[in-house]
Amino acid sequence: MAPTTTAPPPGPVTLAAVDVSTARLGSDHLTVVRGVTQTGLVPGISEWRDDCGVEAAGLQYVAVTIGFEGSDVAGHLTVEPGPDTPADIAPLGVFFDGADEPYCQDDPPFQPTDTFWWHGGPDGDVTAYIVLRDAVTPATPEGRAEVFSTFSIRIDALRVHGAGDQPFQLATPSIGALCADDPDALCVPLT
Repeated sequence: MAPTTTAPPPGPVTLAAVDVSTARLGSDHLTVVRGVTQTGLVPGISEWRDDCGVEAAGLQYVAVTIGFEGSDVAGHLTVEPGPDTPADIAPLGVFFDGADEPYCQDDPPFQPTDTFWWHGGPDGDVTAYIVLRDAVTPATPEGRAEVFSTFSIRIDALRVHGAGDQPFQLATPSIGALCADDPDALCVPLT
């Protein structure tokens, strides 16, 4: 039986919206928004092309923006293949904009998890790029945009980074879902 595919969304889609709080620092609101699939372009991260040494023509990526009304949020985002994810996908990596160290230095250079820190002012956003390398090939000249909808993302280890890493407790999301194995983590499909 051939795997089923889901068409990628035509525009930005809110994947999660949740109130978060700490015991000492009060509450805030966090959103997760999926952008449109981009083909044949390098993610909008300075230094990424030089650090990663890949050609833009073969790439596809989806930007995932984590919006936060306050400042000093940190956490991890992990991409997880689902049961309908094709076995032959090229390397998949998660890269956050604004990293303090060079990209693609791990072995292998494309990793399914990355860490983020936001130290901006109010109404901050941090953007992750979920990148599929070698998506555009002679066999798939339009890329493999449908593959992104077979992934799930997990956002965990959420904390106030600037206040001694105070962990956030998550309320029941108004959009999305908490992870079955961790009530302080979000687990949502990338659809």
